[in-house]
Amino acid sequence: MTHRRAIVFDSSGTLMRMYRVAKDTRTGKELHNISSLRLVRESQALVAIDIPPDTLLGCPPDQSIQHFLVENDIDINIGCASESITADDVRQVMLDNCSGDVCVSDLMDVVSAVKKKCKNVFYSGAGFIIDVPTGVIPYVICTAGKLFSGAEETVAQLTECADLYIASGDSMRNLSTLARHLGIPQENVVPVATPVVKERLIRDLKNTHEYVVMVGDEINDLRAITAADVGVLTVQQRRDKSWKLRESADMIIDDLSELPHIIRELKL
Repeated sequence: MTHRRAIVFDSSGTLMRMYRVAKDTRTGKELHNISSLRLVRESQALVAIDIPPDTLLGCPPDQSIQHFLVENDIDINIGCASESITADDVRQVMLDNCSGDVCVSDLMDVVSAVKKKCKNVFYSGAGFIIDVPTGVIPYVICTAGKLFSGAEETVAQLTECADLYIASGDSMRNLSTLARHLGIPQENVVPVATPVVKERLIRDLKNTHEYVVMVGDEINDLRAITAADVGVLTVQQRRDKSWKLRESADMIIDDLSELPHIIRELKL
C-alpha cells in the first residue's frame, strides 16, 4: 500500500536506545556510554565489522585486527566518515598495515564490557575507528541496543498513515531483524547508509510521495533532516545535540511516542 506520506527512521538512538563502549587503544582507557560519531576526526572512518560480537570472543586474541579481517575475508561497512572514504579504501589500508598493534583482544575487551552492562539486547555490533592516511586504529567500539519503550506501538500507529523506511549506517544483518520485528518491509531498509545516501533516499522518496518526514538523532542525519519536507530531531537518547542539528530540524521531540500525534496534526 502506498501512502501520501513516507517516514524515514535512523535506527540507533532513534528507534533504539544504545549503549556503547569505546577503548582508546593508545591509553587503554575505556569510554562508557559515548557517542561513537563524536570520536571520528578528519580523515577517519567508523568501520562496522560484519560479524556477531559474540563470535569475536572465540577468535585468536593476539592477532592484529587488520590481519584477522583480511585473513578471514570478513566484510566491513562504513558507518560514518569525515569525508568520502569507502570500504575499499579501508580494505586497502588494512592490507598495507596488516601487522598493526591493535589486536582482536582489544575488541574482546569492549564486547565484554558491553555484555556485562547490557542484558537481553535487541541489537549488537562491533567495530573500530581508523585513520585512513596512517592506518592507525585509535579506538575500538562495541554497541548494544534495545527498542525504546513504546517504539513498537508507535511504529504500528504510523504504519496506518505512512510508508515507513529505515536508513542507517548499520549492517543489513542487524537492520533486517529490526525491520522484521517492527513490521517494516525489508525492501524499505537501506543499510550502511552514509549521510549522502540518506539524503538521496529522501530526495528519491519526494518524487513518489507528497510529503517525506525524516526522523534522526545525530549529525550524520543532518543532510536528510534538511532535505525532508519535515525534519524531526529526537533527543530521547541524549539531549546534548549541536546547535546546527537543532537549527536544521523543523521540530524536536523528547520521545518517539510523540510522533503519531505530530504526523496527524501536520497539514499534509
